[in-house]
Amino acid sequence: GINAEYGGTVRDLHFHDNCTLLSVGGGDNLLHVSDVDKGVELSAYSGHTATVHAVTSHRDTLVSGSEDGTIRLWDRRSKACTRVIGAALGTQGKSGISSLSLNNFGNLLCASRDDGLCMLYDIEMGKLLAAFSPHTPVTCRSVQFYRNPRYILSGSYDGTIALTCAEQVLLNPEVNCTEILGTHRDKVTRVTWHPTKQAFATCSADRTVCLWTAREGVDD
Repeated sequence: GINAEYGGTVRDLHFHDNCTLLSVGGGDNLLHVSDVDKGVELSAYSGHTATVHAVTSHRDTLVSGSEDGTIRLWDRRSKACTRVIGAALGTQGKSGISSLSLNNFGNLLCASRDDGLCMLYDIEMGKLLAAFSPHTPVTCRSVQFYRNPRYILSGSYDGTIALTCAEQVLLNPEVNCTEILGTHRDKVTRVTWHPTKQAFATCSADRTVCLWTAREGVDD
């Protein structure tokens, strides 16, 4: 196992596809990768200039998002930063990245910001595809693709939980493609899909964890 201490508040953690590697981001501005079976840290990736709020991965590509307004892609094998996404999203130095989610294919990234805006970015083409606002203009704290990557679940500091059809956003970003599924009495701090069922869980600053049933049609 692993019992590590870091140089700042830990903000996010993520198991890799092989289930033996764990990515951790936090207040020391670094992305840490550890082998949980061996109980050792393998690498600490530096480049962000502020707290790392979000981490995710697909195969050998690691992704980190920071309060500095940038998203960094890393090659786990070479330990090199392969791309810095910031100016293309209009975020660098303006609004921090609060959450990240990759679809099942690892080619489409959803990133949420502290100003409530969410963005869909094509990893392979290196291109911003669309932006949408599923909540009011406060921090969208958590986003996650469904296993059917047409849909994105999100939770906001305004207390709402939303479901957005990514497919419709890509076709026409001017059309409202978001449905509010429910609310908490305070900030929503995390949303997560059930791994096999049409259900999801949310947690909030109101000190509750809620389990919800997704509406029919999300698996279509």
